[in-house]
Amino acid sequence: MTEGELLAPTALERRRLIHASMRNSRQMDLVRELRTNVLTRSAVSNPILMVTGVGSGCGASYLARNLAASIALDEERTALLVECDHRKPRLAEDFGLADEAPGLLDLFSGGVGDLSSVIHPSGVERLRIIPVGRGGRRGPEHFASVRMRALVNEIRNRYDDRYVVIDAPPVLGAPDARILSVYADLIILVVGEGRHRPEVIRRAADMLPQDRFAGVAFNQLP
Repeated sequence: MTEGELLAPTALERRRLIHASMRNSRQMDLVRELRTNVLTRSAVSNPILMVTGVGSGCGASYLARNLAASIALDEERTALLVECDHRKPRLAEDFGLADEAPGLLDLFSGGVGDLSSVIHPSGVERLRIIPVGRGGRRGPEHFASVRMRALVNEIRNRYDDRYVVIDAPPVLGAPDARILSVYADLIILVVGEGRHRPEVIRRAADMLPQDRFAGVAFNQLP
């Protein structure tokens, strides 16, 4: 797949994505530090990372996008960001995809035939995106299906240098994140700073598989 037209730094900043020439080096350093800490914990060479929030509004999607963007900064790596929040889909709109651009759930509904049809350029070099698509009411059932497992395996095995970041729905309030966690090698739980009591954070963390739980990331941005 070709890169397509790359976004200018101003366009990347409107999308709140880190980039190599950004002035806010503190923001980039924090994301890079998170990336390094997570990847050094991985037992596989190109892990599938899942980012989820305790609840809505924690900024998990913001962190997932920037984690993927930080991986793509490395010329020896590529990243694939997979949106799985079918209740609040934003990826297609935020990255300027056409309204009819197919996504993950379109694969399950038969709207498109193969994985290549739902992988889109992001405007960021070495970063591809899969929006969640349409047909969201059956999201949990699709995520738990044999076809989803086969799809994840296909994504994992397609390119040796590709790192996958799953942007998952919040842990509390719906089963989606727990279902999706079975596909992840490492899981990051995002906490909106000042939004949740410690016992709520612990409850959310306890609902995730502990052998793949990479830790908690506190976020100040929604």
